[in-house]
Amino acid sequence: MKNKFRQFSPIKSFLIESIKINKIKSILLIIFCFLLFLTGIIVACRTGAYNPDNIFGYALKEGSFKIITSSFFTRLLSTILIMALLFVFSLNKYLFPLGLLLLCYRSYLLGLNICFMIIIYGFSGAILSIFIITPCHLIIISALILFYIILIRTRNDFCCFGGCRFPRQRLFVSIFSFALIFCICLVESLLLTIFSANVILII
Repeated sequence: MKNKFRQFSPIKSFLIESIKINKIKSILLIIFCFLLFLTGIIVACRTGAYNPDNIFGYALKEGSFKIITSSFFTRLLSTILIMALLFVFSLNKYLFPLGLLLLCYRSYLLGLNICFMIIIYGFSGAILSIFIITPCHLIIISALILFYIILIRTRNDFCCFGGCRFPRQRLFVSIFSFALIFCICLVESLLLTIFSANVILII
């Protein structure tokens, strides 16, 4: 049993080391994403207070399998697009602000949509937001941040040492990150389907 746990040790060490190497970038990503998440909540609250019956047309019809399935593919495709852009931005150190801006915008939309869920659907929206939507999307954003940090680390390794390890690492990280995000989106959609949830246009 101990040997099985030891197999995960190199991966865990690699992740921790990647964060430590890019400590400043990691802190900036976390702080700015959190601030934009709060900004989205504040903007949604102010918007809902002035126009509660028609909030930018975000509200969709009563939850159904068709709507939730469409929402799943929308979220997945948007996440793939973000991953592709982060991959490109990680190739050059001067493009880091663009990756930061992209992740902050994603965090802003999360705060905005969660608050709209609560404003539009009340108690049921709050329950869904707190126990399903928020945890799933916070994990996705955290995975995207870690994905970006690791890609930056592999670029730095390549600049220092070179070799074929660079593309292999990036391919493995990309596949693993996509698989993780796909599973999270799938779990969220299944939970929304089970509870016949009302949904909004979630990122």
